[in-house]
Amino acid sequence: MTQAPQTVALHLSQREIVSVISGLMLAMFLASLDQTIVATSLPTMAQDLNGWSLMSWVVSAYLVASTVTTPIYGRLSDLYGRRQVLLASIAIFVAASVFSAMSQTMLQLIGARALQGIGGGGLRSVSQAAVADVIPPRERGRYQGYFSSVMAISNLLGPVLGGFFADYLSWHWIFWINLPFGVLALVLCNRNLRRLPRPRRKPVIDWLGAALIVASTTPILIGVSRVESAGGWAQLNVLLPIAIGLVFAAGLLVHEREAREPMIPLRLFANRIFAVGTAISFTNSMVMIALIILVPLDFELVAGLSANDAGIRLIPMTGGTVLGSFIAGQLVTRTGRYRIFPIIGAVAMTVICAAIAFFGLSRSLLLGTALTGGLGLAFGLQLSPVAVSVQNALELADNGIGLSVMMFFRLIGGALGVALLTAILVSDLSAGAAMVPGHSVLGGNPGIALLHLDEAHSVSPSLLAALANVLHAAFARVFLYATAISALTAIGSFGLKEISLRTS
Repeated sequence: MTQAPQTVALHLSQREIVSVISGLMLAMFLASLDQTIVATSLPTMAQDLNGWSLMSWVVSAYLVASTVTTPIYGRLSDLYGRRQVLLASIAIFVAASVFSAMSQTMLQLIGARALQGIGGGGLRSVSQAAVADVIPPRERGRYQGYFSSVMAISNLLGPVLGGFFADYLSWHWIFWINLPFGVLALVLCNRNLRRLPRPRRKPVIDWLGAALIVASTTPILIGVSRVESAGGWAQLNVLLPIAIGLVFAAGLLVHEREAREPMIPLRLFANRIFAVGTAISFTNSMVMIALIILVPLDFELVAGLSANDAGIRLIPMTGGTVLGSFIAGQLVTRTGRYRIFPIIGAVAMTVICAAIAFFGLSRSLLLGTALTGGLGLAFGLQLSPVAVSVQNALELADNGIGLSVMMFFRLIGGALGVALLTAILVSDLSAGAAMVPGHSVLGGNPGIALLHLDEAHSVSPSLLAALANVLHAAFARVFLYATAISALTAIGSFGLKEISLRTS
């Protein structure tokens, strides 16, 4: 096992810090925005490029590539320095945006999106690690709150901007817009990160470890992404890639135990704060990402709102996440305490999910707004304090890979949470709809048909009224499962050890 190398502490003025953070936040914004901006314009892309059967891969290609490369970028930034690796990832991202905008076929677009995801993985992980290089842990909560707010805002703006470009300009502008922002991020990061010290030793890269990360994570994510379309987990095209990924994951663990400079140092998990922080980030992300997708569906199917109105009703959750993260970050900086905030957030998340399962979101506008806003606050209270606790617990030279691994598990958790809770919803909808007369118009899998009512024009209002109890019961069960996952997060949060935040 190798020991973490020591690095030199860096001291910057407040003006220099603001300049550095502005470039890093812009890089983070680009990576997060491009994960959601294409969602509302997928039908337009598919129609223009005649690629309906491959439509979902425009999103999946970016998600898989950015997730797989996240820990790799973190390790490379520890070995080569933040500035060099971040500039390379921005350059890849911008070039891939040009290729995406110029795509003439769906396969070209998917390939360009995969390349864009390779760049996006570095934007996310290295920008977070660079914060740890310039901000002491005692002050870091405030800045982590800013970064969490950027992610939440990008999740809100992405679908809105994507729909605007597709309706009023062209879907190509979804990618052209990255050029001015990408160039600006490149200039800011190149100028502002020059003072960051480069590692003094010759880097040794664990290429086999990197290959095993790709070989294990990619099929697992592909299998998980197929759960909804397959109608459940017990399908060969779901289980086979997941099984292949698990075999490679076992090989990765064996290799990393013996590697001279492992791509994912397993010694990090011997650090209790890192292990607990990563675990609760995983389960919190399972709930948060899944509900960002399923709450608007609840408003559409149970309350009968339009897609646009359902999106507007999601604003309290997104705004609550921004506010909660900002408040928690400020309080961590002022008090030097971080453990209490994930505990409060996870307990509140558990209680609110249970309340939504019992009351529902469509009983009244006030109640629905209060519940979704409270849920967003609960999410936000957990984001920045957990990141600060992990950064503070690791050696400075391990911050890149440590944060990247935590972010990697957070992304995997989000994908798994979406697949798990969506599969439960589809299963319950299918079983309940089968008991309603006239359900045959929904096809062989009524659960999936109900999730895509915009494509099922034959569904009459009378049938939807007859399915009201089925819809309500199915979503209530989903929130009960979310409650159980949230309870696990709360239990884990109590195991997060508190140590003094470093002031340098």
